[in-house]
Amino acid sequence: MPNIEFFLPDLGEGLAEVELVRWLVAEDDEVVENQPVAEVESDKAIVSMPAPASGRVTRLCAAIGERVKVGSLLMVVDGDSTVQTSAGPATTAPSVPDSPAQEATASTAAVAAPAKPAVAASPSVRRRAAELGVELESVTGSGPRGRVTVDDVEQAAARGGSTPPQASRPVGQGPQPDAEEVPFRGVRRRIAEAMEHSVRTIPHVCGFHEFEADSLVRLQASLKPRAEALGVRLTYLPFIVKAVALTLKAHPFLNASLDDDAQVIRLKKVYNIGIATAAPDGLTVPVIRHADRLGLLQLAREADRLVKAARERTLAPGDLQDGTFTVTNVGASRGWLNTSIIRHPEVAILGAGRIEARAVVRGGQVVARAILPLALTFDHRVIDGAQGLDFMLALRALLEQPEGLLLGEAGW
Repeated sequence: MPNIEFFLPDLGEGLAEVELVRWLVAEDDEVVENQPVAEVESDKAIVSMPAPASGRVTRLCAAIGERVKVGSLLMVVDGDSTVQTSAGPATTAPSVPDSPAQEATASTAAVAAPAKPAVAASPSVRRRAAELGVELESVTGSGPRGRVTVDDVEQAAARGGSTPPQASRPVGQGPQPDAEEVPFRGVRRRIAEAMEHSVRTIPHVCGFHEFEADSLVRLQASLKPRAEALGVRLTYLPFIVKAVALTLKAHPFLNASLDDDAQVIRLKKVYNIGIATAAPDGLTVPVIRHADRLGLLQLAREADRLVKAARERTLAPGDLQDGTFTVTNVGASRGWLNTSIIRHPEVAILGAGRIEARAVVRGGQVVARAILPLALTFDHRVIDGAQGLDFMLALRALLEQPEGLLLGEAGW
């Protein structure tokens, strides 16, 4: 049987390398095609890598904790396939970079000269270093086990790229007898770096709105038994995602990204909605692709699949790529509402709160109404306040009369 070499595929989003978290197989194990064989950690989450073919594992080519570059040999399988896996996209859907500059950065990093010493730094730190023109090899890391952080890079840039003497760095206090120390690394650290970058570079503006949701509550209640009979759990989230995707078509600047280098705003023609999900390793945002084309049942199935995969750490790289707008549903966790941080390079995020019965005045009478609170946070460089308001008014029309979300859908 021929040896089938499995190279680390392009994970998209400009990533040049990932960290190998653990092997799910050992040498001499028998595997089947698409069986998860390894977990790798990117900027966004821990994702599973599938076997390229069925057969026996003859060689594992990376060690746990090692930084593995895109295109590097990951494992070898003695199988019955003659097709050799290459460093192409990880899923059948094409990964479209947000800008030619990002594509060039990823390509350059993947073929970097091996003679340089390995530097412990996350992909987001490496991108920041590239932005500032800082050579990571010249930076002394202050993170755990010498990992280089964003602060290290920015301080080096302020000094013209030089690294200060070791003695000049602040000295930690060491273990405290009355405190538990939790390592600040891995996905948690990468989430922090992504949030910090977003807040530092994007002027956030948040608008709060309250929609009447009586019709939405009735429609969801009437469709829920039919969905359950088909094995589908129908929550309010599919209605919100569907309404958002349709509304974005008429408000393209909220479905966009800003390329500072090229000085252009890219208006996306696909509507891939990220759904913020609490996972064991921290916040992750899997993506429902082409949400505008899916019916409510399809959206519910896909949302359930992605949330389950996130919590079981079985997300594929393609599940995290190419988002154009994000929805975070704090109401599902019994939260009322909060402001959200935009997922760069997106330019907006919608927070949905808990639907509650509220006393309101209608026609001079105090009546009870189901109220859905929503918060739209947007990038004020790209979106003006009037544009954000127009988007929310259009969204209100769909969610307050949600029967329109069923139009044109055979079997919804």
